Amino acid sequence: MARRYSPEDNQPTVGLIKGVSSESQPRTKKRMKLSSMIAIAILLTGAGLVLSATWIGVLLIFHPEQAGWLNNFLPQWAQLPLGYSERPQTIRQIRDSLSQKQQIAGDTIALDDAENSLLLPVLRLRPNCQSNCQEIVELRVYQLEELKYQAQPEKFYRLTDNLPIVGTEESFALAPLVDTTSENQDISHSLPLTEIQSLEGETSTPGFWVYLRGQRQQGTHAIAYGQVIYYNPERANLQQMLSWTSPNGQLPKWQQVTGDSAKELVIDQTIGLEPQLQVYQIKAIRLYLKPIQLEAINLQPAAIKDQAYQDALIAARSGLWTPALEKLQLIKKQRRKSLPATAQAQLDLIRLHSQLTKTQADKTWASPSQQVLADLIDGRWEKALQVFQESPQNAQEIATLLKADKGRLWKRVLAALKTNPNQPEIQTWGALILAVQQGEEQANTWLQQQPTMKTATLNNIQSLLKQLSAES
Repeated sequence: MARRYSPEDNQPTVGLIKGVSSESQPRTKKRMKLSSMIAIAILLTGAGLVLSATWIGVLLIFHPEQAGWLNNFLPQWAQLPLGYSERPQTIRQIRDSLSQKQQIAGDTIALDDAENSLLLPVLRLRPNCQSNCQEIVELRVYQLEELKYQAQPEKFYRLTDNLPIVGTEESFALAPLVDTTSENQDISHSLPLTEIQSLEGETSTPGFWVYLRGQRQQGTHAIAYGQVIYYNPERANLQQMLSWTSPNGQLPKWQQVTGDSAKELVIDQTIGLEPQLQVYQIKAIRLYLKPIQLEAINLQPAAIKDQAYQDALIAARSGLWTPALEKLQLIKKQRRKSLPATAQAQLDLIRLHSQLTKTQADKTWASPSQQVLADLIDGRWEKALQVFQESPQNAQEIATLLKADKGRLWKRVLAALKTNPNQPEIQTWGALILAVQQGEEQANTWLQQQPTMKTATLNNIQSLLKQLSAES
């Protein structure tokens, strides 16, 4: 007998199909997602390789000297000539080769203890020169070459990197003196770099530091200027890190300034009794050819958004280093915790300047005017006024000092009055500076504009102004 068809007969089959579909769908989606991720990764990797190859190609075409680092990863047979001599040479051969190009090989500097890497300055004679006529135009790095086929006992070296050297702009070298020699502001021709020396002191950064130096006499100032160069042994390349100038002839040096273990590079731009120090920290950056840089500690912007902290930095930028330091130390004590690294660096920079101004003010000067100047620079208003009042016979000398000021003392007066508007000693010095520079009438007008002025203070100032005008 034939079996009658029933709709229920298909139910198991349908259930089976539905079961298979529900299990396979997540797997299919996972495979599609994985395939998409792999495809994106391949595309990104390919794009990165194309960009890298393009960048290297541009270097090889336009700046082959900057692609010397590639040879550190290539076998000997694939080394890139990069415009250098492919044949290793002895030091004598290198000197002879430079001589044929009307250039001079300077004394080599060992870049490691084994002297496997050497730094060679290349010099040339300056035209129409009477003295100190050799200037540095290039720095070269040579590495010892192991030549198994070479039978001679001489050492052979291969050129691995070079750095062209351009002289220092005269306007930059004279920049710290613009307050006193404004006629030099438009000077822009190049000054030669004639010496090379290793930097004093040690740093925690692996590598070798040197400075290039030139000298220039400007009035009574024996200016030293130059560049700081760093040799990176990991990349086997030279880097020009910064240009420097010192109106008092001081050379760059490593010095412990901040609280951490790393030393900072200090450039001394002090003029007379006015301290001015530039301090640079070594900072890591994410660049293959230049993994570090020198970063200046600046007093602007303020590292902490606090009005008292900002006022202290304004005082420091005006030259009141010791009063600024005292305020910052009080702020640090009140916070009861360590300052952020940037704020601590700003405090340490101010402390370094304050140490100089304190030392000067603590000295006993033979000249009353120099004693007054040292006291005013350190913010010792009362002591400076006492010296002035006790030496009326030297009023002319002190008046000449105040008249010669180019605004540095006046900036200190304004900054001090901002936080101490009622201090009579500061008001007195403000009136004295205005009197010798702009006249007694202008000084009296300024005194009348002060928010508070006691009668006794005003009478004392008027007496000193008359004493000053009688001597001027």
